[in-house]
Amino acid sequence: MSSGHQDIKLNIMQRVALELLWGFSRAMHLMPRWFRYGLFQPFIYSLFCLIRYRRKVVLRNLRLAFPDWSDRDIRRTMYKFYGFLAEIVVDTISLAGAKPSDKARYVVWANGEEHRERMAGRDWIAVPAHFGCWEYFLMWSWFANSQCVGVYHPLRSKVFECYYRRLRNFSPHVRQVAMKDTMRHFLRERGEAGGMAIGLISDQSPELRADTVWYDFFNVKTAFVEGAEKIALKFHLPVFFCYTERLRAGEYSIRFDQIYDGVEEVAPTEITRRYVVRLEAMIKEHPELWLWSHNRWKHTPEKQMRRFGKSTLE
Repeated sequence: MSSGHQDIKLNIMQRVALELLWGFSRAMHLMPRWFRYGLFQPFIYSLFCLIRYRRKVVLRNLRLAFPDWSDRDIRRTMYKFYGFLAEIVVDTISLAGAKPSDKARYVVWANGEEHRERMAGRDWIAVPAHFGCWEYFLMWSWFANSQCVGVYHPLRSKVFECYYRRLRNFSPHVRQVAMKDTMRHFLRERGEAGGMAIGLISDQSPELRADTVWYDFFNVKTAFVEGAEKIALKFHLPVFFCYTERLRAGEYSIRFDQIYDGVEEVAPTEITRRYVVRLEAMIKEHPELWLWSHNRWKHTPEKQMRRFGKSTLE
């Protein structure tokens, strides 16, 4: 299995840093569960609290999303989120060395057999979110034994870019594709015998453009990445929302809920709107499991109006 970062040139210090980070992650993967989640996770949680990790962003986002909550409820959810974020750190670094025989310890595919039969030999799109451990979606490649494409934003740090590429390279069926190359990859690889599952995390804040569309999300006008909808409509691909449920630390249940069948005539933005509605409902069930530290509402219709002289509402 390749390391997945041959195209990135690292200097000596960067290589050393990468190998130290990878060695630590491999060691963490081999540690017993009680150590990872009973000792290391509380340590990471304490660090987040001590350094007040993106505290202003987290509090601002929570207050925007839940304006009726008391300050006590907001802060309680913030600390729960810090605990979850510490868990995600453990989940992620523990993937170093993950192999198919370990799959039962990570994900239960709630409707996996049904979905595998339904999508056998077909290309389709999954729209996960930054909810739970989003890295686990690529484990569908173990279950379905077919190509699973993880679309990602390249990181500024070369060391962490190489680290994450290597981390996600746990299956010969996983393809890691930078967002700008998604269409090119699909056109080149579509029609493979086993079908292609394209994972597009769609709750990120996109670049502000003149044609950015705004959706009602927690009663706030919010922009979403619309790549999944554009590809689905262009190539008539079904789209499935990834409903994620935390079973316990490091273990999740994921269910594929269809939001577009690839055939239905839908209005522009409708597929994304359906995603937004499902996502908000899932977050409300367990708010602490969403990535509140992301500067989700940095763009606004007012900012779009000032910059481009117009605003587009869904």
